[in-house]
Amino acid sequence: MSAGMIVLVVLNAAVSVGGMGFAAVAAARPTALRHGDSSTEGERLYASMYAIRGIPFGLLTAVVPFLKHGPAAVLCLLAAAVVQVGDAWIGVHRHENRQIVGATLAAAIHLITAIAIS
Repeated sequence: MSAGMIVLVVLNAAVSVGGMGFAAVAAARPTALRHGDSSTEGERLYASMYAIRGIPFGLLTAVVPFLKHGPAAVLCLLAAAVVQVGDAWIGVHRHENRQIVGATLAAAIHLITAIAIS
């Protein structure tokens, strides 16, 4: 693996771990990501559902490019990019610039990594 590719897959892993961190924070304290003081039962439920899916998928997205460079790895990274585009779209509707920028950056890194390993 070339030095550039190593940097790219490490960067991909970093944004994946970042996404896992946001999922864990949301599950632990749902109000942390929405600027509120109290959370509803529904918010706690959906934050937990987000974490239950987001953490394993983030781990998969972080690790797969180090292990395999085939169609399954590319598909995993493309799915991660689509998820991040969805997060950015939610940020647009919530007027959350940090969410828009972070998710867009993560989507771009996942997409570039998918192209690089294909």
